Amino acid sequence: MKSNKSNGILISLIVLVIAAVLYFSGLGGNRGATIIVGKEPLAELPISKISAIVIADETSTLTLRRAEKQWVVVNRKGYPADPDRIENFVKSFTEMKALRELSAGAEQLDRIGLKQGTRVTLQDDNGNAIHTLTLGKELNAPGSDSQQSAMGRGGFPDRRFVMVDGERSSITVVDQTFSNATTGPADWLDKTFFQIEKPNAIEVIYNGTDSTNSWKLTKASDIADWKLDGELPEGKELDTAQAPTSAFSNPAFNDLANDAEKVALDKNATQIKINTSEGFEYALKVGDSTDGSDKIVSVAITANFPEKRTPAENESAEDKKKLDEEWVAAQKTLQDKLANEQKFTQHAYRVSSYTVDAILKKRSELIKDEEKGAITPPPSGNLPIPFQNLPPQE
Repeated sequence: MKSNKSNGILISLIVLVIAAVLYFSGLGGNRGATIIVGKEPLAELPISKISAIVIADETSTLTLRRAEKQWVVVNRKGYPADPDRIENFVKSFTEMKALRELSAGAEQLDRIGLKQGTRVTLQDDNGNAIHTLTLGKELNAPGSDSQQSAMGRGGFPDRRFVMVDGERSSITVVDQTFSNATTGPADWLDKTFFQIEKPNAIEVIYNGTDSTNSWKLTKASDIADWKLDGELPEGKELDTAQAPTSAFSNPAFNDLANDAEKVALDKNATQIKINTSEGFEYALKVGDSTDGSDKIVSVAITANFPEKRTPAENESAEDKKKLDEEWVAAQKTLQDKLANEQKFTQHAYRVSSYTVDAILKKRSELIKDEEKGAITPPPSGNLPIPFQNLPPQE
């Protein structure tokens, strides 16, 4: 009986050991990084297994998650994250090199910024931590404190205290500062935005008593001059230097608008309508942010593309085939642009005021006095050459 009891205890111990091994394997199998000066402690980080990144400081927490096709910012309702920033962020951990190994007591953690430092947790599919890194104080290179930069300041930090997996035996100074380990959701958004190309009609429609300031510019072709719709006062003409004919050619946004800003935008917005010679139609709404620091912009994007190419007269069969193929390829590019840009119609955005200030002009600001005394070239387009400047005849 005693032998059977001992065997039972031994089997139970074996089961517990196996369970413990499986448990810690489920946590990622990469805990307890070895710190060796001159080596990369996380060089073997299993990047493909990272499904989420959680960055937390004393005031806020940011969560980035790998979705089906892309990384997303959970704190911004799953908006696409900047893939390059995430790649470089994770890469900085695999490439960080230990410059100094040290062991610190619990009472010393606060002094080097590791008691309440920024924590970066790399998680797997199950939400288990592959590694948790605590980022402490940043440091300047030895001797840089006494050096003065061109701006009159001392040296800039180029290294930082790091603790791996909360183990005081895994504290090191590494050759990275991880300056992009921020908890601001806007920092991590993919800032790719729509672009308006080849506009041929631009209209700004103001509300209420400001409606008299509304205006519309049009042109007949890509090489034609812009015209201001409506009658102009006697002696006045369009001021082409003030006309915002390249609005939203390369816009950028700062963040997504919040729910209150979206509601306000729908109620009282200035409207902007821009058509392009390629068939795109952009309908924008512009309003103010709740704090007044930015503008709020939403956009609806549609397009009207021709179904087929209109051949020129006397096209040869060979030319027609080549031009048809080029036309089909060009239309495919436009269709792809439309499909890509329509994703921006699902949100309202915070943009810097200067992005829209240039187009939010009053009609009166687009008009100037007609210029007098301008030289009118002859019909041929060539100016007459003064007789005295002719070369002598031989």
